Amino acid sequence: MAYPKTGSILDSTTRTALSTQIIIMVNNEPVGAVQSFAEKQDRSNKRISEVGTDGTIEIVPQSPTNISLSITRVAFDGLSITEAFSRGFRNLQAQRIPFDIVVIDQFTGINDDAIITTYHNCWFNSIGRTYSSDDYIISEDCSVDVEYVSTIRGGDAVVLSQGAGGGRQLAGTQFDEVEGLADSGFRRGALDFPGLISAAY
Repeated sequence: MAYPKTGSILDSTTRTALSTQIIIMVNNEPVGAVQSFAEKQDRSNKRISEVGTDGTIEIVPQSPTNISLSITRVAFDGLSITEAFSRGFRNLQAQRIPFDIVVIDQFTGINDDAIITTYHNCWFNSIGRTYSSDDYIISEDCSVDVEYVSTIRGGDAVVLSQGAGGGRQLAGTQFDEVEGLADSGFRRGALDFPGLISAAY
C-alpha cells in the first residue's frame, strides 16, 4: 500500500537502507572493523547577476567537484588503517601510488542488483590514531581525497534500474544521458559535452 499523499510504500518489508548491507573493499579484499565511512562531495557555483536586474539571472558551476572520504576504523587484526586498505605502508609520507575503494551496497540484492560505487585514484591526506584512558580500544581515522567517483548497477547508471529489487519507481524521474554517463563513470563530468547551452529537461 502506498501512502496517499507521499507515495511512500507501507508494507511489511524493510525499505530503509542498513549499514549491515555494505561491503567496503580494496583490491578485492574486504576492509574490516570500519566504524564509520563518510563521503563528501562539493563544488562551488557562481551566481551571475547583471546591472539592471534585481536578482540572479543564472547559476553556473565554477570549479570541478571535490570528493573526499572520512573513515574511522578500530585497530584490529594487527593492521593499521593504511594496511587494512591493502597498502604496504603505515605512514602517510610513504604513499606514491593511488588506489581504488569499492563500496558494494547489497540492500537491493547481490551481483547485478547491488549498487557498486567506486572511488577512483584515492590518496590519503591525513591519518590519525587515538589512545584514550577512558576507552582502551584504539581507533584510527583517515581522510582520503578522491579523483572521481562512479556508481553503477548492472553495469549501467543506477537510475536506469531504479526500482529494481522492490524499490519505489518515481514516474517523474528526469534522466539525461550525459548525466548518466558522468554518474556511472564513463565521463569525468557532464559539463564538457556539446549542446550545454540548450540542454534542458
